Amino acid sequence: MELPEAGVRTVVLSDGNGLRVEFVERPGSSPAAPADPFAATAVQTFTHLALQVPDLDGTFARLTGECAAAPVSAPAPGVSAGMRYAYVADPEGNLLELIETSPA
Repeated sequence: MELPEAGVRTVVLSDGNGLRVEFVERPGSSPAAPADPFAATAVQTFTHLALQVPDLDGTFARLTGECAAAPVSAPAPGVSAGMRYAYVADPEGNLLELIETSPA
């Protein structure tokens, strides 16, 4: 899907068994090329990790409550029908996108 207002293009891949991977492309971004896996841990090299959850509201509340994740974007409708999302930040500031989809 194209999100021109954000300047990004996104695609979500699914294996049909619940595994979903989202790829985001932004023109002009710079690739990271660490020398080895340990060097990769010295820099933040992704914008966010997207996770599909069965209960968005409950997961968001738990993460921002007892798990002390910082709320970034409260649960809201997504651009695809039946999809909702929210964002939290982990203690290192990495963004986690939480996605809930209703059964088709």
